[in-house]
Amino acid sequence: MKIVILGLYYRLPVFMQNLAVSLYGLMLYQQRYTGVYKRYRKKYARNSHEDLKREQKIQNKKFLRLLHYAAANSPFYREFYKDVPLDEIRTAADIGKLPILHKDMLRDNLDRIYTIPKRKSLIFYTGGTTGVPLEVRKRKADVRKRMAYLDAYKLSFGFENNKMKSARFFGKKIVADSPKKPVFWRTNYAGRQRLYSTYHLTEENLPYYVADLNRYKPAAIDGFVSAVYTVAKYMEDNGIKSAFTPKAVFTTSETVLPLHRETIERVFGCPLSDQYASNEGAPFIIQCRCGSYHEALDTGIFEHIPAEGGVKLLVTGFDTFGTPLIRYDIGDMIITTDKDRACACKSSHPVIAGISGRDTAFLITEKGRFSQVQLSVLVSSLSKTVSQMQFIQKKDGGIHVLCIGKEKNKENSSDKLLTALGQFFGTGTKITLEFTDSLYRLSSGKFQLIVKEEWMKEGKQRSYTQE
Repeated sequence: MKIVILGLYYRLPVFMQNLAVSLYGLMLYQQRYTGVYKRYRKKYARNSHEDLKREQKIQNKKFLRLLHYAAANSPFYREFYKDVPLDEIRTAADIGKLPILHKDMLRDNLDRIYTIPKRKSLIFYTGGTTGVPLEVRKRKADVRKRMAYLDAYKLSFGFENNKMKSARFFGKKIVADSPKKPVFWRTNYAGRQRLYSTYHLTEENLPYYVADLNRYKPAAIDGFVSAVYTVAKYMEDNGIKSAFTPKAVFTTSETVLPLHRETIERVFGCPLSDQYASNEGAPFIIQCRCGSYHEALDTGIFEHIPAEGGVKLLVTGFDTFGTPLIRYDIGDMIITTDKDRACACKSSHPVIAGISGRDTAFLITEKGRFSQVQLSVLVSSLSKTVSQMQFIQKKDGGIHVLCIGKEKNKENSSDKLLTALGQFFGTGTKITLEFTDSLYRLSSGKFQLIVKEEWMKEGKQRSYTQE
């Protein structure tokens, strides 16, 4: 049914597609921004989170409410906790007494985890990194509170969602694979959003994206950092000035690398603020105006588990009553910092150094493991030769490197790149280069610097399914 509807949508003229997108946006507005939304946005906007004891009291109260609700209403959790004395769990500090919920357990037991029927819930889908998106059920009030929290955070940068214009780069296929006209965006008039396709960001198409952004002049840009970076990098490389200064660029879903932040902030003349969450309902990690990543205690519990290559995150989300997530091993890694580090913004919420991405996102060579952050330093050092790169881990241990080049003489560029890559990864590492105008993305539109060969699949567009 969905394929049939999309087929009809793609055959419509652009102005009709804009109308369809706007009608869908109006439906989302009714679902997400009505009811308790306004009351909670005001409440969250007033809270500076300065009083740690108050924040911990809120966290304890919300945790116990979720825990006992899940144990009473979810057949899975009722059985999962049958040997756990729940009356001994009195604060968030006691959460370690509960078993860990792993991703395969969530996937295999979804029907028994749900606490509400489908007809009474709003449905969200995970990105489907395993190839099978999870269907998550949420109560309407929980969704509205969550959107209120997100919008209160954006308001701290001076941006008011639904009232100011925004440009959004995300993974929905709003434009056909081969459009008749070079119009790679659609407009949601109901939400004052212009939605830009992340699937058509090639060197050939980028001039159209840039020209339209400069015409539209959004008050904020949000979405995948890789897409915003691609646009910003093209503007900088071609001497194109931004005709507007956004309040901020808000990113999510992908790891923000130093080269992303430096380029985007330089080109658009505004701060880049990153935030972490998930469609499953992970609590928020939010980057404040001072640049610190704060774990929002009033949205959930974050546990740091030492693991190979870094620190793994376990999450408990306080707005997951429909599909409870308690001690959920979400598969993401973070970079920790001094436990008692204070931030100039005066928030008492714990500070971490950053989010490093999936626990599988490492490149293995004879010199050891390389993270996306380490590779970003390499890419930055080669910025005079290439605009973007992606590293594919081959099954035989070698590395296939995709490059979007700058120099017309590809042979000359290849020699430079192979020399630099050999020095970085070790001369014993088998390295192959491919110059291209497109890189691999997940079906959700997300981009990662590191891809494993076994994840890849070929089609009209380069894509992969991450394990």
